[in-house]
Order: sequence, then structure tokens, then C-alpha cells
Amino acid sequence: MKDIFTQKNVLPMLLKQTKPFDNARYLYEMKFDGYRAIVYLAKDKTVIKSRNNNDVTNLYPELKNLYKCTKEKCILDGELIVMGENGPDFFKMQKRGRMKNQTKIKEAMIDNPVIYVAFDILYYNNKDLTDTPLIKRKEYLKKYIKENDNLIISKYIIKGGTKLFKEIKKQGLEGVVAKKMDSPYIIGKRTDLWVKFKAVKEKDFLVLGYKKINNVVKTIVVGMEKNNKYISYGEVNLPNFLDQKFIDNYAKQNISPSKILPLENIIWLKPKLKATIRFKEITANNNLRHAVFMKFVD
Repeated sequence: MKDIFTQKNVLPMLLKQTKPFDNARYLYEMKFDGYRAIVYLAKDKTVIKSRNNNDVTNLYPELKNLYKCTKEKCILDGELIVMGENGPDFFKMQKRGRMKNQTKIKEAMIDNPVIYVAFDILYYNNKDLTDTPLIKRKEYLKKYIKENDNLIISKYIIKGGTKLFKEIKKQGLEGVVAKKMDSPYIIGKRTDLWVKFKAVKEKDFLVLGYKKINNVVKTIVVGMEKNNKYISYGEVNLPNFLDQKFIDNYAKQNISPSKILPLENIIWLKPKLKATIRFKEITANNNLRHAVFMKFVD
């Protein structure tokens, strides 16, 4: 029998997206806006793996002592988050996740410390728990893992999934996860045993232009083509850690500003580049509320 702790190659169980529902066979918990991570804890050692099984332990030195949260070897599934004013801040987490310089990482630990939110336990004290029903794994998680400043355990409810979703949406948070209580942990697979109700949206928009400040690209204008016209949905800030040099290749491919709603100091582009934007909603004035840049799609 393979020892999943020794191999350290567990890929997270994935979720399908669906509309909110209530079902007595499911439990419901908040969907945290961060980076999914599998954590391996043993005596005097913490190993953190990304959802793609890359070792990212050194990127989060504030989590090096997570092993103190348990007395035995274990594997946890959870989310790496950075807290903002209104809850988990994906932009801040994204910034931390891309840092490579150890000096800058140590500085960032002070203002934007990473917290690990554990919502499942897959292995404990030399026992593989992946075939154990989820509700039992939740009991093990609460019993055997100790919370501290760097690790918290995700809370869940048994009833009221749609009510929870409405409250999460009202607070501007990411969404809700519904999990069948008797479900095993299916490594690396996406099934309807675990589903998500998303309160925020993601969409690929055309990049219509950009704005520079001190010769650095700070914002992009995103939009869509409708009836042979380009409609702007406003400006979206770019992360200051993003490599922006390639966008200059598009600057010479100008489009006619007459096709676009007026904005000031914009360098217009021929819309070939796309950007994935996360947002809460599109207003009546064609603006994206709480827009967050995710990635470019060429």
C-alpha cells in the first residue's frame, strides 16, 4: 500500500460549480479567497505544497512552525489567505504568492502575514483517512489539530446553505462550499460530492487600452465588443509586481477612440489581448464593482 505522507504528491479534491441549494446530506462552509495548499506536518518539519504539487514552503516562513499544531504526522487540506479590511484579500495573497526575494518576503510577513485555513485532514498518525467519511474527518480535524495565530480550522454548518450564501454575498465574500457529509476524499478529481456557490464572478474581457504613470503601466481598460462597437467597463488596477513589459507590444496597434466610451489619458490598443477579471457585478453604468485583475489571456 502506498504511503501518501511519504510520497507527498497529493493533489487536492476539486469542486464543481452550481447554484445554491439546501440538502440535509451536505455540510456548508465559507469559500476562502486564497491559494489552495496541501500541508504535511511531522516532528520539527512543515512542508507546504501548492495545488499543482509544487513545494512553496519557503515562500511562507511565518508558517514554518505549523507542525507544532499536531502531535503526530498528518496531512491537511486548506487555503492560504491574507486578511484585508473586509475578509480574505486575494490581491494581497496573490502578491505574497509571487514573491521570491527572501528579504522582501520577511518584510511582507509583518504587514501581510499568511494564515492557513485547514478544512480537511487526509492522514493522521500513520493512517490514511481519504476513505473515511468527511464528517468523521472533520471531527478528527477538530480533535487533533490545535489552532494558533497562523492556523485556523474552517467552521461549517449542517443546514441553511442558501441562507449562508446570501449572507456571504451580502458581505462581498467569495462564496460557499457544499460537501456531502459521507464523501471520501477523492485525490485530484472534480466531482459533485463537493460543489461551490460563487458570489463573485470571473470573465475574460478585451483589453482596450492602458494608462501609464511614471512610465509604469498602472491600469488597463477592459471591455467587450457589441454591435461592432467597443464598450468600456472601466479601469482595473494592475498588480505592481506584474511583469508589464510585453503590453507595450500592443501600444502601436491603436484602435479608434470613437468606438469607446471616453476616458482620459488612455493609450488605446487593438483589442487582441484579453484579461481575466474577478468582479462582484456590472453596474448600470457599465462599471465593474470590486474588480480584481487575475491574469492576461493572449
